[in-house]
Amino acid sequence: MPKVQQKTSERGGDRSSDSESETPAAPKNASKRKMAAAKAVQAKKAGKDVEQVDVDSDEEEPSTPATSSTQGSTLEKQFMQMSVQDRETIANNIVRYLLTADCKKQPMKQLEIKKNVLKDYSRAFNSLMKIATEKLRSVFGIEVVETEWGKQKAYYLINALDNKYDAPHQSWPPDDHAQMGLVMVILSVIFMKGNVLKEEDLFDLLNRLGISLDRPDDTFGDVKPLIFTDFVRKGYLEVEREQGSDPPTHLFRWGSRARAETSKRHAMDFICQVFGEDLPQRWTAQMHDIEQSQAAEKSAAGTTDKT
Repeated sequence: MPKVQQKTSERGGDRSSDSESETPAAPKNASKRKMAAAKAVQAKKAGKDVEQVDVDSDEEEPSTPATSSTQGSTLEKQFMQMSVQDRETIANNIVRYLLTADCKKQPMKQLEIKKNVLKDYSRAFNSLMKIATEKLRSVFGIEVVETEWGKQKAYYLINALDNKYDAPHQSWPPDDHAQMGLVMVILSVIFMKGNVLKEEDLFDLLNRLGISLDRPDDTFGDVKPLIFTDFVRKGYLEVEREQGSDPPTHLFRWGSRARAETSKRHAMDFICQVFGEDLPQRWTAQMHDIEQSQAAEKSAAGTTDKT
């Protein structure tokens, strides 16, 4: 620690002999020196090198957060303390929980997984989740995708196998098949419209399909909450209010689940089937969009492999 010198100013001329000697004022930085000394003691206890602290500085010293390596070692420590049997048991419980919760097709929050499955082992979440993810991929052909749900981390399941359409390894009830068909129609139109679909264009599409918004549909029920609430909550669609619109209207885009489960190429194939076209080259802008997306995916995959 640098020495702190107390300076006394010299006045010109002789001092009066009758004046009493002045009592030196307490140094302004005494409190800072105490804080610096306290930090030095704490650092020595932690086995760290003590750095010199400039107590004369008026700047506030930034607080030092706990390092990520220390946090990681703490979390890994709990996992290492678990027996192999406990690891397998909890990982299997995570698999069962994810498969059951995915029936609702809604993102599963990390906090809920910790609360309902891990409980006292929540600090070992990353390691246990990794084991469960590998089990889902190798046994069920299901990929676990991480996403953001509000400000929380969440997960949903998608098909990781390139199945033929006539022989899928996953199946859904007829009602779900109908809803997935409607989802695919909306996603394809969003893609053809430049990746953004206006609310009025969506309603026009539904009318062309014979789906009324004024009364419950025989197949889909009340369509408006199905699209605005269910499809959004499940991650297939993202909806936002169009700026400056009066009365308010909305814009629709692909959601995180849609981007993971399907692709623009699949959307183009779907459009070609609808129009009976074998060659999609007539849609130049959309084909260019597909090429850009595929190039970005290859670049991202290459970066992941390097890491």
